[in-house]
Formats: sequence, C-alpha cells, structure tokens
Amino acid sequence: MASKNFLFGKPPFRYLADHLAQDADFLDDAQHILNLKDDAYARLSAQLAKTDAFLSRNALKAEVAEAIGKGEESDRIASIIYRFGAILHDTDMDSLDAMDALSKAIEEKAERLDSQDRSKLVTRLRALTADPVGIAKQYKAQQLVDAIGSELDSFRFICDIRPIFDRGHKRIDGAIPLAILRMEYTKPDGESDVVELRVTEKQIANFGEKVSDAELKMRMIKRVLTKNDLAIPETEATVAENES
Repeated sequence: MASKNFLFGKPPFRYLADHLAQDADFLDDAQHILNLKDDAYARLSAQLAKTDAFLSRNALKAEVAEAIGKGEESDRIASIIYRFGAILHDTDMDSLDAMDALSKAIEEKAERLDSQDRSKLVTRLRALTADPVGIAKQYKAQQLVDAIGSELDSFRFICDIRPIFDRGHKRIDGAIPLAILRMEYTKPDGESDVVELRVTEKQIANFGEKVSDAELKMRMIKRVLTKNDLAIPETEATVAENES
C-alpha cells in the first residue's frame, strides 16, 4: 500500500485519497475485501459492529478469524482492515469525513474497478474500517501514545576500558573503566536517532532502582484500572500480563 510519508510532511487527506484510489497496492488490497463472499462479509461486518472493545492488531485478527474462519486469507483481511483503519483515523479530519473523501475518490478515480465494484468497495470499507467503534477507540489510544515525545526503541549499557598512557605514549600507566548508555529512539517525525551518554557507577545503581520502582508503579496502575473495569488497550506502550 502507498506510504503516507511525503517529502514535506503529511498532505491533506483529500489529496491522499485521490492518490490511494489510483494506487496499485491499495487496489490490490481492496480486491481482497471485494473478494469476500457476501455471507462472510455480512458476518464480519456484524462481528465488528457489535464489539466496543479496543481492536488492536491481534484482537482484530481474532475477530476476523471468528467471523470468516482461520487461515492465511483471514490474516490478510485483518491486516488490510487494520491498515485501512490507520489511514482513515490518522488524518486531518474526522474519520467519517475522511471515509466520505475516500469514497468520492474511489468513485471518481479508481478506473481499474468497474462502477459496481467501486460502490461495493466503498460500502465494505465504510462498514469494516470507518464505522466500527473498536477500531476508532484503538487508534485514539495509539494517538495518545504517539503524541508523547520520542519513542525509545532499544537501549544497552556498554562497558569499556580506556588506557592511560605516559607522556611519551610508550607505556600504559593505568586504565579507567567507563560505562556508556546507548539509546536508539524514533523521533515524532518518524526519523531514527541514537544518543550515547557516559554514566557513572552510582548512576548505574540508581538506574536499576528506578527501573524497579517504575515496574512497581505500572503494576499498581494496571491493577487499579482492572479493578475499576477500565480496559487497557494493547499498544507499544503496554504489555499484556502473559508477556510481562
């Protein structure tokens, strides 16, 4: 599917909609939606319409499998719905207005599809990606995560030894142990970067204590949310209990 990243940032969605309606990858994915048999589509749209749970990628995959059966095509359909949902909910307008703009673009510019298939695709995309509450809730949760600064991708401590030479650089008089914290992260604009910081032995000890403290606080917060029947959406910022 066509990327939404453009040289000068994200374009207005109406421009993107016109681009997608003519994009080969988008139309190839759309064909899988069109190929769903009517009874399978009816079950799937009803399944998605009745759930108000946060539909993460894994949750959506389970919903699709329940409606149309497990298999490679079921996984493909779930992935397509998830990506189409991301396009509609990550725009400069309300998702339903975005669906209207995409519908107009498909009707006018998707020349690879005949008129009947264009209308059918619009109807199915609206029911499977724009209307389901669970998809809208999931992307709202994801937007809250993405809005909070840069994202840490990985980190590690690098321990090193730096020799201390004599003035003539002929003899090693001693050595100093050094620790470096290397952090790889993704900036809000999607670009990756790396920062390396020298840390002291005392800071390493404090780091371990603060990590343990943060883990305890997160467990307490999740217990409170669970006790009050508040759902915790699955995002990059959260870990399921069976993964912790």
